[in-house]
Amino acid sequence: MTVDHERRAAVTGAAAGDERSASSLRALTLLEVLGDPAGAGGMGVVELARRLGRDKSQVSRMLRALATAGYVEREPRSARYRLGARLFALAAHAVDERLRGEADALVERESVQLGERVDVGVRSGGFVVTLASAAPDVELRAQGWVGRTVPLASAAAGRALLFDHSDEAVARLLVLGGLEGAGPAAPRSLDDLLVRLREDRRRGWVLASEEAGTDLLSLGGPVRDASRRIVAAVAVSGPGTRLQPALATVSSAVLRATGDLSAALGAVPSGRRPGGRPLVGAGRTELPEPRGARPVETRHPVDPHRPVDPQSDDTSPSSPSREAEPMSESHE
Repeated sequence: MTVDHERRAAVTGAAAGDERSASSLRALTLLEVLGDPAGAGGMGVVELARRLGRDKSQVSRMLRALATAGYVEREPRSARYRLGARLFALAAHAVDERLRGEADALVERESVQLGERVDVGVRSGGFVVTLASAAPDVELRAQGWVGRTVPLASAAAGRALLFDHSDEAVARLLVLGGLEGAGPAAPRSLDDLLVRLREDRRRGWVLASEEAGTDLLSLGGPVRDASRRIVAAVAVSGPGTRLQPALATVSSAVLRATGDLSAALGAVPSGRRPGGRPLVGAGRTELPEPRGARPVETRHPVDPHRPVDPQSDDTSPSSPSREAEPMSESHE
């Protein structure tokens, strides 16, 4: 299968005006072909020439130049080429920079919308490190800060970072981070942790109630990069007495936030989520809402977790009929 006609036309058009630009585009296209999952084991010159629709000698010259610069590597025994270490280093740096910038913007936006503390964390050994954190008031902000480390086992973000790990890998990480949960309901054994992790995967998001502190409820979900690898996690935390009645709304927000951050890092829908539920939409990483959730178009001025009927103009904080109604959202 050759490179699409639009890409080739772009290269040809560039060649008419600037041969150097055309050469750069051809080299980038070659790197994209090598980065395709179908070429995970490497490709030879003949195969690459066929896929690119170009002369073998021309492709060979490009490969030699890219290998000299460290962007591709040649396996001596098979004579196959694969992406080089230098390219991976650049990609990792780009993802790291993008993640930091996008995470800062996301936690600020979501904390204002939800009225709770929102964190983005990354894994470091057996711990989750807070990369970005925001909260709407001083009391909540004091409980979370950038650079804080917590054992993976006792944090919603930590468990979300373990979604793709096998039981054996989780056990190895547990040796590093331990089970030092600060809350009364923190997991106390590996088996306990694995049971909770399996339930989190089935649900599609993490629920940690009083695992990090008394009356502290946290929800989390994984963030993926362009290769579908989990690189971070988003977590929302607050008093259980306030979050529990709004569980469906907040869990929907967590899934939306992880989808948005994943899309910003280049992730595209793979067709299905862990747990077997399909992704929605082709152009963006949108995640399904949990059962019982309903879309929230507007926030109530008094209770930020309380959805307001878009057809109604009753958003007044003094409305007795609205304030007296019990919340109808699912507590599952």
